[in-house]
This record gives sequence, C-alpha cells and structure tokens, in this order.
Amino acid sequence: MGDKNIPKVLQKQKNSFSFSVEDYILYILSKLEPERSDKLKLNKVAFFTEFAYLYFKQRPLSFAKYAAIDKGPVIDTYTDILERMSKEGKIVIDGYRVRPLASPKTKVPEEVESFIGPLIKKYALLGNDELIALSHKTDSYLITTDNETVMGKIIDKNLASLETFFEDTEIQSEDSFQLPKINKNNLVKYEHR
Repeated sequence: MGDKNIPKVLQKQKNSFSFSVEDYILYILSKLEPERSDKLKLNKVAFFTEFAYLYFKQRPLSFAKYAAIDKGPVIDTYTDILERMSKEGKIVIDGYRVRPLASPKTKVPEEVESFIGPLIKKYALLGNDELIALSHKTDSYLITTDNETVMGKIIDKNLASLETFFEDTEIQSEDSFQLPKINKNNLVKYEHR
C-alpha cells in the first residue's frame, strides 16, 4: 500500500528503479566485449537502451542526461564523468577504449535486466558508423538540434515516445497491448447471407 496522499502514478515512479550515471556506465561497460568497448559505443548504447526503456516503460532508466552533438546523442559531460571514474579506479581509459575495473553498486532488478540486456547486446553489435547514422535519424535528436543546426542542447527524455522505430525490436514490453483470449464456444452464431 502506498501513501494515500500521493497519486498512484507518482507512487509508481517513486518506487521505480533508476541507475546513477556512473552505475549505468559501469553496467553497460560490463556488458560490452572489450574490443568493442569504446567511448562512442558506450554513449550510443546508453542512449538507445535508455530511450527504448523510456519508450516501452514510460520511466527513465538512469539519471543520465543526453546532449545532442555532431556525432549524435552522448551522455552529457561524459568526458568529465569518465575522467573522474578513471581517477577513482572504477574504469581504465586507453585512448578511445574504456574498460570497467569495478562493478555497479546498484542491484539491478531482474525485470529491468531482462529487458535491457537484449537491447545492450543488439546495439553493441552495430558498428560505430551505424550507431551514429541511426542516432542522427532519431526524432529526439532531430528536434533537439533543430534538424542538425544547433548542437549541444540537452535532449528531453519525453521525446523518447516519438521513437516508433523501437516497435521493430524483438523486445516486448509487459505493458504491451494484447488482445484478450476468447473462448470460441461462447460466441453467438449469426446468420450468413
């Protein structure tokens, strides 16, 4: 039972899971193959995974903000975040490659892990050029950049609802609309002409 003074929608959001930015980075890095683990891949996988989660679950996956830059969406101030994480011994940065040295502190609920795991795998398999091209076609990126004329603005996570290409993914949301099961014996027969 929740607090009677808090609307149910807010109660659900209040009790929902969200990664800290650092834990989200560590989680994604722990799922990437070392030879594919670079800054660009990290940023694109983070963006696509979070925006798919937003699209299907209508709630954020992390506290990360995404900036729209010329290479597509990236975690806002990711360079500073990664440098800090490197100094704290959580990751190692080798040129453009990034590898985790620590695990996320957050315990990821099974329902979240089972939903985002296939998404991370799917986008991690794409090449960096493919990820950049795909990210440049997203409505959230195009709206934020005013069709790629203004760079550096923060992408509104509410724009994830416009990304209908996520419908093509094999991931099915538990909240997806499904037709009810019908017992054909209970149907009323009618006359044909």
